[in-house]
Amino acid sequence: MILLWLIVALFSALVMAMLMFPLLRGEGPGTTDRAAYDLTVYKDQLAEIDRDLARGLLTEDQAAAARVEVQRRILAVAGPEAARAATGTDAAQGPAASARADGRVRLLDLVPRAIEQGPWGLATLAAIVAVVPIGALALYLVVGSPMLPGQPHAERIEQAEREALSRMPPQLRAEIETLLEVIDRDHDNARAWFELGRAYRRADQHDRAVEALRTARDLGLDGPDRPIMLAELGESMMLSEQGRITERTRQLFLDAVRIDSDEPRARFYLGMAAAQAGEPERALAIWRDLSAQTPADAPWAEMLRQSIAMVGQRAGIPPATVEPAHPLTLEAGQPVKRTELPEADGPTDGDAAPAPDAGAQMRADADRQRTPGDGFSDDEQAMIEGMVEGLAARLEENPEDVDGWMRLAQSYGVLGRWDEAIGAAERAAEQAPEDPAVLTGLADTLMTAARAEGAGEPPARVFGLFETVLEHDPLNPQALYFVGLSAAQDGDTDRARTLWGRLLERMPEDEPAYAAIKRQLDALPANGATQ
Repeated sequence: MILLWLIVALFSALVMAMLMFPLLRGEGPGTTDRAAYDLTVYKDQLAEIDRDLARGLLTEDQAAAARVEVQRRILAVAGPEAARAATGTDAAQGPAASARADGRVRLLDLVPRAIEQGPWGLATLAAIVAVVPIGALALYLVVGSPMLPGQPHAERIEQAEREALSRMPPQLRAEIETLLEVIDRDHDNARAWFELGRAYRRADQHDRAVEALRTARDLGLDGPDRPIMLAELGESMMLSEQGRITERTRQLFLDAVRIDSDEPRARFYLGMAAAQAGEPERALAIWRDLSAQTPADAPWAEMLRQSIAMVGQRAGIPPATVEPAHPLTLEAGQPVKRTELPEADGPTDGDAAPAPDAGAQMRADADRQRTPGDGFSDDEQAMIEGMVEGLAARLEENPEDVDGWMRLAQSYGVLGRWDEAIGAAERAAEQAPEDPAVLTGLADTLMTAARAEGAGEPPARVFGLFETVLEHDPLNPQALYFVGLSAAQDGDTDRARTLWGRLLERMPEDEPAYAAIKRQLDALPANGATQ
């Protein structure tokens, strides 16, 4: 507290000195120097007039008039200093130097100087001496907190940590407190730092998780846990950046797969990094390679399937046309390979509802396998919920981020929170009401939500969305199918036949949905539209 008042007194003195400076100074050297400079300029102008007259550029009358004007300006600055400058005397010596010395008024001369300057001088002096410090003190007493005890920075950090711990579940809080005690006794315990980072991740304290996991890495945590640690460090860094994967984070994931080429978390996020970088083919290749090694009941299987479907849909790339590739293979420079004809990703049911895009079959398979939001481990659940919360917060600050709203809808779908998924997809559609990809994403969300609730038919709203999609993208496969289905249900068989025929013309015959759509087309009545 004493230090604070000393600082306040010091700044008050500096401010008062700055305000008193005009009263304390005399005419100073500036006046003399300025007058000498002006006279030098005017003397040069007189010499220039004589030279112009000698070269015939000016007449006698013009030269005389010019001299009169310059001489008038000389008289305007005439005075003792100006007279000396005009006669060539050095203004920096003799009487001028004495004048400058006399101009440096001592502090004891302050009151006489203020009196010489009249009422304004006295008023200024009174304001500086009394009003400024007293007024500042009064203002501080009113709006400040003079009786508030000091709070050193270290104590504030400790208080914040205690408050954060108090909000955690008791079991998790006890685990973190135990690990902190271990680290206090043995600061170089890499294993304890690793476990502390994982505990902070479960508590959604991603910044602290990054610090702990980075310490574990720097301490040389080795063995089978090192690739896991690197992947979790990269994931925590991504979550602290609201879902963005920076190049530094991507390198952590690469380091993880270089140690363990099968590390699933790192492989998934390397695909996400490619998608964020605008490389959908690379993302699909990485994810399809991971999907081939992912058990159907793996906690991340549904998220992987939806990511493949979403990226393929947004980029207009059937995922089955992209050959799987390991991230390290692509990192070595091998290009992503595409196939001419799509390959079946697995057994399909010929009687299943037709799906014009390759991702829809994956989503249908996933829906039959488990309920969205179920089956996640604690770490996976914390990971997804942390991503959702960070993304939702960022979108509140930047509601025009269409891609962000689509990612948020996808994340809510993974958690089985369908009302929120539909709401996020609708926010995306509000920002891009004519974007076929956005409208298709909203329709997909509506249909997936309806299937999750046990509905056998697409919601009626879906058909209107695909009508709009068809207006802007006449060859969109999903729009051709669902608008044709709506026409068939309404009895407009001519339109249904036209749309489905157009769709089949653009589908390979070995596409799983081809045969089902062909059967529906053949089953249409031979007559034209009926009402």
